Amino acid sequence: MENIKQFTVDYLEGRIEPHLYSEALRNDSSVLDWLQSIVPESKIGYFEKVVRPDGSWYQRTGPYSIHHAIKAVWSDPGHSRLGRELNTFSVISRLMSEAFPELELNLDTTLSEKYHFVLNACPEYLCSVEIENAGILEKLMEEFPDTMPKSKRVKAFRDKLKQMFYVEGQKYPRWIQQSEWPLSKTGKPTKFLKQKSKGEVSFYYFLDVDTGEEIEIMQAY
Repeated sequence: MENIKQFTVDYLEGRIEPHLYSEALRNDSSVLDWLQSIVPESKIGYFEKVVRPDGSWYQRTGPYSIHHAIKAVWSDPGHSRLGRELNTFSVISRLMSEAFPELELNLDTTLSEKYHFVLNACPEYLCSVEIENAGILEKLMEEFPDTMPKSKRVKAFRDKLKQMFYVEGQKYPRWIQQSEWPLSKTGKPTKFLKQKSKGEVSFYYFLDVDTGEEIEIMQAY
């Protein structure tokens, strides 16, 4: 790829869609190689935790690797697609600022605004990684423009989301861990039916409203 620096600046300033830059990172080795080439010599990377024989641990450090940093972001199972894109953006923007301190970047805030809106507007019991990764939340956001007053936008988004997932009153799962609210096999919203607990294990039951199929999710302490 020619002029990777400009391609990266365009990404950070919002002229390149985040998913297109991520595709380039995955499919064009010259992008990661160029990013590695601009890493300041003094920059330190933080790697895996090393456990000592006595049970204590420390985090291994060494020369910074952009390959490792991006891999760590993308392999984190706790992040949704939007979260991974935001963390990738953070890694790249920080590196560019350190490599080119004279470069005045006008960082695009779209990803951050989307992420924090979802964080505030999506009920914790409903906001599962599967739902986020499906793009349902981002698509729903488009129905409520950011010109709306923030509180009204959050309420309208939350009300519509509950309606989409058939949430009535206080009938929703009390998750032991983070939400794992599933989608149907065709990627549509499911309805929560009930939950049962057996000791340290809880079972959550959802309905595919199109097929009548019951979906079971299990969590344990």
